[in-house]
Amino acid sequence: VLIPYASMHASTAKMVDHLVTALGERHVAVQPFNMTVTDIGQYALRLVDAATVVFATPTVLVGPHPSVVFAAYLTAALRPKLRYAATIGSFGWAGKAPETVRSLCSSLQVEWLDSVFARGAPTATTYKALDALADGIATRHRELS
Repeated sequence: VLIPYASMHASTAKMVDHLVTALGERHVAVQPFNMTVTDIGQYALRLVDAATVVFATPTVLVGPHPSVVFAAYLTAALRPKLRYAATIGSFGWAGKAPETVRSLCSSLQVEWLDSVFARGAPTATTYKALDALADGIATRHRELS
């Protein structure tokens, strides 16, 4: 699982940290990429072997963070053999980040898993939804083996 992400007020970063831990507990290999500092070549290289990508983004002016937009665009352009994708993140008052990411990746032949978005900082309900996402990813990855 690759998680390209950006975080502006730590909410999305907290969600990424939780999902990374949850996937690790389920024996799923996971690699987060902070897209504001990542060598894009390293992200592209890891896409070759990835089964799942989870785009993690705060909402900026109704859509995803520009760094995550670039990651989604690059992912779609490279057309890796991904099987699954999802979006997670946070928003303040409104947003269309999940829909925008899906639109940017419309050329990918993937199963989109449920999005997990928190209004502001993640809550216990958010973490429970992230655990459910981790369960779903782990189950699907076991079926691939």
